[in-house]
Parts: sequence; structure tokens; C-alpha cells
Amino acid sequence: MHVSPHDFVWINSLDDLPVESLPEWAISQWNTQLPLVVRREATTENKLSVCIRGIKPAQRFVTQIDKSAVTHVMNVESLVANSRELQRSMFIALPPIQVLLLLSQHNWPWTWGVTGSCAYTLATDIQSMLSGCDLDVLIRCPTRHEKEDFADFAIKANTPLCHIDIHVETPKGGFSLAEWFKNEQVTLHTPQGDVMTADPWDENL
Repeated sequence: MHVSPHDFVWINSLDDLPVESLPEWAISQWNTQLPLVVRREATTENKLSVCIRGIKPAQRFVTQIDKSAVTHVMNVESLVANSRELQRSMFIALPPIQVLLLLSQHNWPWTWGVTGSCAYTLATDIQSMLSGCDLDVLIRCPTRHEKEDFADFAIKANTPLCHIDIHVETPKGGFSLAEWFKNEQVTLHTPQGDVMTADPWDENL
């Protein structure tokens, strides 16, 4: 089983979570039909760091689960892999979905996906996007690229429909594309914490 940060995972039972430490809203709102969001934090080999999402934006709870408890994984790339499925989405009229549809019309030299509340909406069919919310997009980029390589993607994504935040995921962590465009160095979010680097693919990080 391979999972990456931002992916969705499902488990069979509330007992697979540390129930004694869950906030009341998580116990009352979460059920096994809803996914958990994989996080980046370092854990022991047999554990996953995950986030439980509630109805309100402030309702987020981070915990750990056993990898063996996972019954299903949904990669965020799969949510945008088929433009016809996006067109059939019940949320097609929403601006973030329109932007995803525009981006899905192109063959990019990397895989990409959607994260955040838009991804949760597509994965669950539960409207969790607030009006005017940003669209969060992730580019999976295991090999080193130059800033200019991402320019066309950023241009195509820059529409008046909604604001978009693009993050690039390397084997070492993730970073904001907008920050990289503006600066020589970028904040790389790694499992061990944030580091500043001019090379997000640096094997020595």
C-alpha cells in the first residue's frame, strides 16, 4: 500500500482511531464512510499521520492510525484524471471545479491533483467548499525541474474564476510555487519540519 501526503484513506471502525482523545465534534460528525486525509508528519514505520475533517473550517483534528487499519486509498491525482468525470460532477457549476476542468484538458509532463476542501467535496460528494474559497492544487514532481517548467501550468491556472494555490511535491517535501517564483529560496515542508532551500530536490535535505 502506497500513500502520499494529501491522499484520502478509509478505515473500518471508529475503534481504529484513538477515541479517548477525539474532540466531541469528531465523534459526532465522523463516520467510516468519510475519509481521513494523510498528512506529512514523520511517524513510526507502521503508522500514518492523518487528519479528521469536520463541517467547519476550524474543525480539524490530527492523529495517527495503524497502516493495517486502512481499507482503501484514493490518490488526489485520480480526482482530476478523467475530465469526463469532472464534467459529470454535481458540483460542475462551482468555479473551482471549472478551473480543474480547464487544467485537465492539457497533457502535463507530471501528474497533478486537487487537495483541500475541493478535493474533499469531490471525494465525498459533500459540499464542503465555502464561497470564495481558494482552490488548492498539487503537482507531483519526483525529478528536478526549473521554475520556468511550471510557468505554463501557472498561467493556465490563473483565471478570474477563483484564486488558486499551487504546491509542488518532491521526494523531500512540498513547497508553494508562488513563493518559488518570487524568491531564490523556498520554504520546503518536510516530514521533519520546514527548511529553507534553493533546491527542493536536494538529496541532502
